[in-house]
Amino acid sequence: MNFKHLNKLIIFSGLIFFGCDFQDVDSPYQEKISVYANLQANLPMMDTVYVSRTAEIGEEVDAEQLWISNAVVKISDGEKIEIASPVLGKPGRYLTRKDYIYKPGTKYFLTVEVDGQKLRAETTTPEKMVIQSVKDASYRCKGESIPVAHINTNNISFTESGIVPTGQIDTVRYRSGECFTESFASYPFFEIDFNAEDYSTVRILTQALEDKTWGLEPEDLDYNSNGLRDSTYINLIYDTTRVYNIWKGPYYRDEKNNPYRQNPFVWTVETSPVNMSWLFFNYYGLQLITFQATDNNYFEYLKGDPLGQNIYTLPNSNINGGYGLFSSTYASHFLVYLKPEEK
Repeated sequence: MNFKHLNKLIIFSGLIFFGCDFQDVDSPYQEKISVYANLQANLPMMDTVYVSRTAEIGEEVDAEQLWISNAVVKISDGEKIEIASPVLGKPGRYLTRKDYIYKPGTKYFLTVEVDGQKLRAETTTPEKMVIQSVKDASYRCKGESIPVAHINTNNISFTESGIVPTGQIDTVRYRSGECFTESFASYPFFEIDFNAEDYSTVRILTQALEDKTWGLEPEDLDYNSNGLRDSTYINLIYDTTRVYNIWKGPYYRDEKNNPYRQNPFVWTVETSPVNMSWLFFNYYGLQLITFQATDNNYFEYLKGDPLGQNIYTLPNSNINGGYGLFSSTYASHFLVYLKPEEK
C-alpha cells in the first residue's frame, strides 16, 4: 500500500453549494458571496478556501463562472495574519502556506474582501480528540457471549508527503449472519471510546484504502451480472441478501456494471463508545478510520438537515455578509485491516 496520496483523504468533506440561493422562497433573491473553509488542528490547510458568488435557483449559468478569483483572503489568530493565496489553475480557491500549522483550542478569524465588500467569520478549533479501543468488551447473542476485539488505535503519523504507519495494524474478521449483519445493534468488530462530553457531534469516516483492488470474482458470485467469471472490485463486501439491501440500499454500478459503494463512509455520532459494526464498512482490506471533532459552527450549519438531503433548508451560515461556512476540526486516526469471513 502506497501511503503518499493519503493526505488528500483527510480534507474537509462538508457540503458546498455554489449555485444555490438559500433564502426563503417568499423573500426576493439577492446575490451574495459564498465562502467555505475548514481548518484542521495540528495540520496546515489541507483543503482550500472556496469563494464564489451565488446564483438564483433556475438561473442558467456555468458553475465555473461563479468562482471569484480576485478575492483577498486572510486568516488571523488575533496576533498574526496569514494570507491565503490563489491556487494556480483553480479559480476561486485560496490556500495558506504549507508550513503554517493551525493550533488546537485557538480562535481564528477569516476575512474575505471582494470589490470593496468585506465578509467576516470566526471559528475556534477543537482542543482534542481522544480515542481508545475498549478493552475486555463482549457481545451477547442467543445466550452466547462473543468476545469483541481490542485493537491498536495509535499506529499512524503524518509527514509532508502523507501518512505513515507507525505501529501494529490489527486485523478483524468480517462475519455475517443473525448476530453479525442484522441491524444497527449487531456484533461490533471493535468498540471505540472518545471524549464525547466535549463536543455536540463527532464524525466518523471509514476510508477503504484498497477499494480499487481488481481481481477474479469468487466462483459462486457474479458481481457484474454478465454470466461470466471475470474481474471486478474484489474487495467490495458483496451481499445480496434482503437484510443487507434494507440497511445499505442497492449497489452503485460503473459503466461496466461493476458494483461499488460509497467511500469514504461517513457517520455522525453523539455518544460514546461507538460499536464499529458491519454498517461502518463497505470494503475488505486496509481501513483508515477517522474520528473527527467538529466545532459548533459545523453543528449549527447542518443540524437543520442532518442527513444532508435538502439543500433548501440550509444553512445556518456563520459568514457575516454572505453565505457559507467557516469551520474547524480536530481529528484522530488509526489503521485497521478487515478480513473476509472464513468459509
